[in-house]
Amino acid sequence: MHKSGHSTLRNLILAAVGLVVIGTIGFEWLSHLSMGDSLYETLLILLTHYDHYDTSYGPSRALVIFLIVASFVIVAYLLKWFAEVMIGLGDNVRRSRVKSKVDRLKDHYIVCGLGRVGSQVAREMHNEGVPFVGLDRDPKNVADALAKGYLAMELDSTDEASLHQAGIARAAGLVASLGEDSLNLFVTLAARSLRPELYIVARANRQDNELKLKRAGADRVALPYQIGGYHMASMVLRPNVVDYIDVVSAKSGTSDLEVEEMLVGDQSRLAGKRLGKTLAEGEIGATVIAINGADGTSKVRPTGHEVIYPGDRLIILGAKRDLTSASELIR
Repeated sequence: MHKSGHSTLRNLILAAVGLVVIGTIGFEWLSHLSMGDSLYETLLILLTHYDHYDTSYGPSRALVIFLIVASFVIVAYLLKWFAEVMIGLGDNVRRSRVKSKVDRLKDHYIVCGLGRVGSQVAREMHNEGVPFVGLDRDPKNVADALAKGYLAMELDSTDEASLHQAGIARAAGLVASLGEDSLNLFVTLAARSLRPELYIVARANRQDNELKLKRAGADRVALPYQIGGYHMASMVLRPNVVDYIDVVSAKSGTSDLEVEEMLVGDQSRLAGKRLGKTLAEGEIGATVIAINGADGTSKVRPTGHEVIYPGDRLIILGAKRDLTSASELIR
């Protein structure tokens, strides 16, 4: 129970004891009852709101009314306290369930900040079926995320302990999408110190902070306003291209086409072979649109004569069933 809950309960008990003392002394003095009868009358009024002695003396009646009204007030506050305790227990159970699920995550992503940008990141990951957990200090943002079926925790992303609770030791990547660049810088520094090999994408509102975030350890830096402006300009200048990209990237079910990045593993059947020959033998309908080599080179629109090596990353376009077949062959 929270400290404020203990304080409220203590105050209610003290108020009830105070009413018993006031009633006992008042009836003993005003109605000339014995101490035992005064205590009995007071407890009866507080518990049943009924005047057992049918008091007719004016000041005694005023005391009866005061005790009845005061007891109603105490009962009301008691019910309010009880409701808060039950809600708190429900929240604790929900937090425990979320924590239990997060503890079982592996190769997941941590989304730091569930505001306008972070909630969109979470939505895309949810649509992709990618395991992730969102962190935010705002209870409303966390509640909204939980209502959508996401894993979310009310934690401060800039605190290393919070990142540990989110399973950073087992995470595949982290997205720093807080509203302030300075906070994203702190998150990036903390995450990089905890996991030197972790893949980190950070948000920047100002372009002059992009280099600072990269120096802090971010692998990629996204500028939402710059991206939004570029997309709007493309809508005007190249609307058909944008429509095609939106169809490919959308998860609304309007198109079966998807774009995936696949890493060539050490045991891949594709390793050491020419791209075109292997894909032809596999009878895969997916199209390799780019190769990002492990040596840092990139090849757009490969001809099929390229030899694929472990560590290369293939950007593939195709239907989901074809991408599934390609994944079995490549990984």
